[in-house]
This record gives sequence, structure tokens and C-alpha cells, in this order.
Amino acid sequence: MYQVYIDKPSSFEPDLAGEFKDYDKALELAEREKAADPEITYTIEETNGCVNSYGEQITTVIKRG
Repeated sequence: MYQVYIDKPSSFEPDLAGEFKDYDKALELAEREKAADPEITYTIEETNGCVNSYGEQITTVIKRG
């Protein structure tokens, strides 16, 4: 599963924009958001459903833009 986070300059933490099973759809959303507002940055993370000892999902950053 892929998660797309959008980080705005006026925000302290990135917002979750969506979760997708397909990487291409996640990238499409991220690029569309970036085209609409060039000041934002995005991060696409991949998760496999595993959690650490604190109960937080283990993720891997796939792409930043």
C-alpha cells in the first residue's frame, strides 16, 4: 500500500492525501497536487502492514517531490 503525504509551507506536519494499492495512482495524485500548488512538497511512502513495538506502521519512503 502506498500513502501520499502533502506538506504545505504553512503547516507543521504533512497531511495524508490518500492511500493507494497502485503506485501509479499515488504518483498521479502527488503530481496533480504539485501542479496545482508549486509551493507544496509530497512524499510517497510504502507500507506492508507491519508495525513496530510502539504500534506505528513501518514505512519506506519511495519518492519525494
